[in-house]
Amino acid sequence: MQHGEVYDADRSIAACTEAIRLNPEHVNAYFHRGVAWSKKGEYDKAIADYNEAIRLDPGLAIAFHKRGLNWYRKGEYDKAIEGQNEAIRLHPGYTSAHVNRGLSWNAVGEYAKAIVDYSEAIKRHPQSADAYHNRGNSWVHLGKYRNAIADYTQAIALAPQDPQSYNCRGIAWCRCGIYGRAIADYEEALQRDPDSPLRHWVLGAMLAACPKRRYRDGRRALKLCAEASALTDRKNADCLTWLAAAYAELGDFEAAIAAQKEALSIAREDDDTEAMLCAQRCYENGTAYRMEAAKWYHRFL
Repeated sequence: MQHGEVYDADRSIAACTEAIRLNPEHVNAYFHRGVAWSKKGEYDKAIADYNEAIRLDPGLAIAFHKRGLNWYRKGEYDKAIEGQNEAIRLHPGYTSAHVNRGLSWNAVGEYAKAIVDYSEAIKRHPQSADAYHNRGNSWVHLGKYRNAIADYTQAIALAPQDPQSYNCRGIAWCRCGIYGRAIADYEEALQRDPDSPLRHWVLGAMLAACPKRRYRDGRRALKLCAEASALTDRKNADCLTWLAAAYAELGDFEAAIAAQKEALSIAREDDDTEAMLCAQRCYENGTAYRMEAAKWYHRFL
């Protein structure tokens, strides 16, 4: 592929398939076809091609790494970890393998092990914004918010246009009860990702339901959450839930109840329907919904 040329997965698959027809033991053709299948979200087909590349070249660390990444995307975290273990055994200090094994450790709740992997990646590649960001996520899970904020801050320094680290640092500030800084980070995330429903409703939620009154702004919250709902064609329960909270902050409980019921009607299995019902009861009783206030000691964690 020439510099600047857009990657065409279908074209790559066709070319690799022809190469394999001509030479059934063409390791690179299997590997690159696996990459193309992965780009298309065809993870099983990608894994099958990486399996063949590994059979033909058992020392190909990158194939173990890529196969592990596809297992991760399928939610097969134990297999993903095994794949990255082998990639690291073959190539000690393989930064991407450490980062991606960290993701799998994080997914299975082994946050301390994830931190070890991210720390190793950072030692090997101090410019890895992903490693700092992901280590920050693990610190949040462990309740170590100050450590998380430090890592997100470093990730932002390395990748200042990436909205994710601003968003996550905002969450950590919120867990510490430092709401002004949380809002500032949510604003930065929205500025960098203005078409994202998530960025809209996360900021809108804080402005609608912040535990401290001085940070609430019902009108702006309503605008943000209405925009988020429109961007998702009113098919996202989170957007509608915080739209309801914004209505309630403005004292329009009839609209809040209607929006909350709409959210409940489309809630998925992994949505927090208990919290939604709690919010609905608040609105039925004529009170606005408030986020749980941070404990005083959280700001020191």
